[in-house]
Amino acid sequence: MFNGAQDFTISGGNFSNVGHDLIIHEGGQIGLLTLHRHTSLSASYDAEARCPPPLCHPNTRKAVLRDLEHWANSTADVGDAKIIWLYGPAGAGKTAIAQTFAQTCAQSGTLIGSFFFWRSDSSRNNPQRLFTTIALQMAIAIRPLRGIVDETVIDNPFAPTSSIENQCKVLIIQPWLSLK
Repeated sequence: MFNGAQDFTISGGNFSNVGHDLIIHEGGQIGLLTLHRHTSLSASYDAEARCPPPLCHPNTRKAVLRDLEHWANSTADVGDAKIIWLYGPAGAGKTAIAQTFAQTCAQSGTLIGSFFFWRSDSSRNNPQRLFTTIALQMAIAIRPLRGIVDETVIDNPFAPTSSIENQCKVLIIQPWLSLK
């Protein structure tokens, strides 16, 4: 194949020496593969690194879980906030509430993505991985977004390492709005 070749380097090549027909179907999704390298796999609600995750004890936190479910299932106008902030002091049970809610949403097929920060996990304590992780989860959960996010990263390969403000805009908001 490389008869007489000398003093050259090939990096990342695919070589085929074919005597007859060769048909190659590339799977594509290079953008999603690029995005994947900038995500935190251990931040998802169902990641093995988080097992066993904190959960609400049965029949507790019913009011807050009901409020979260109402918020998630509301058909409010687009102008209304679809982001909710769960806050409280350390040890108040925020993670258990969020985990329980994420599992409930996953069981009902309404979970699009999740990210659980953790200060002692270097991939989960880095805000640079938040929107890249959510964008990849969105692309997996919502099939029409898959190609949009893939093309976005192909067209802008620096998006996964840009500022978190730009990541949110380019990887989450713009692809989402393009579905409308």
